[in-house]
Amino acid sequence: MAKTNKPRAATAVAPVAAASVLQQLQAQSGLRAPDSPARKRFDKLVAELERQRGELRAWAEALPRWHQRHQSQLAPLLAQRIELDVALVELLDQADATIKLAKSDRAFLSELLCRLAGPLIAAGREDLKPLYARHHQPREPVDASETDAMFQQVLGAVFGLSPEDVAAMESPDVLFEQAQARLRQQQEHAQRPKARRQQRDAAKPQADGPPPLRELYRRLAASLHPDRARDAVDGQRRTGLMQRLNAAYKVGDLIGLIELQVEIGLLDAAGVDALTDARLQQYNRELSRQCEEIARELAQVEQGFCEDYGLDPAQRPRPQQLDKLLARCKREVEADLAGLRGDLRELQQPQAFKRWLRQQRQLADEDADFAHATGDGWSG
Repeated sequence: MAKTNKPRAATAVAPVAAASVLQQLQAQSGLRAPDSPARKRFDKLVAELERQRGELRAWAEALPRWHQRHQSQLAPLLAQRIELDVALVELLDQADATIKLAKSDRAFLSELLCRLAGPLIAAGREDLKPLYARHHQPREPVDASETDAMFQQVLGAVFGLSPEDVAAMESPDVLFEQAQARLRQQQEHAQRPKARRQQRDAAKPQADGPPPLRELYRRLAASLHPDRARDAVDGQRRTGLMQRLNAAYKVGDLIGLIELQVEIGLLDAAGVDALTDARLQQYNRELSRQCEEIARELAQVEQGFCEDYGLDPAQRPRPQQLDKLLARCKREVEADLAGLRGDLRELQQPQAFKRWLRQQRQLADEDADFAHATGDGWSG
């Protein structure tokens, strides 16, 4: 559920231009032969790049609106829920002191109280620390020899050491050093094929000529150089275009360079159609790299958004749906508030409190059974 944390600055993203110029050229072309696999992939990558850039622009536009509405509409509800959670913790502490309970129920009550108070303390309610300390039962110390034996078994299993090798080790420290040496050997072995591939790639002749970004940049820079300006107005225009050219080249924006080609008349629809498969394959490698980079950026934006507001990243929030998401979060928090207020009223009665505690214990047992059955247990 959403939190009240202020979002990190890195969440914001700047708008970026789409690759619409190339798509317009493709639509205008009437000279195209049947598409080759390289051309089909080129068209697909251009469309994907435009979609990704559009998604980044949508995030840049939606995030300020979400934050403003979150602060004005949802944050006050979340603050109310924290206060009710604190009231519940205090009520449980009072019940522990005033209601007669079985020993096992009292132990569960303390465990439940600590589970509720821990996140509140982490969120800033340090006034609950004395209450938490009263109910927190430290674990019994674990025998050091048992810990060493478990450690040895785990390391042996991870690094492929036989039980005999593990038993022969003088101590866990010796085993750990042996495991580290084995890990280094594995890493060196894994890196050898990669190093050999890099050497082979470096030795290959560059049959396709200079990389497409550098070649395009040189061609455009020669055409746009201010020294070739016809007059002051043309010189100012060329200076602006050179700034765009340098910015696009700096970030490796192939589409931006191709769009500049179109804008200054060095590329038209027929020119797009005339691109050879060899050149298209070069472009495709660059476009694939850009798509991968933007995909990573989108993933970071989504992950940062979910972390900032306590949302489940598995739901893959979309910037176009943030208004609906906020409305749903409000409904959920309002339902939580109504339920908490009802619980606080009902738990004032000892018999109702005991029934509630039995229900909570039954739910906890069911969760533990499910975690054990699915192998998804945890230690806390």
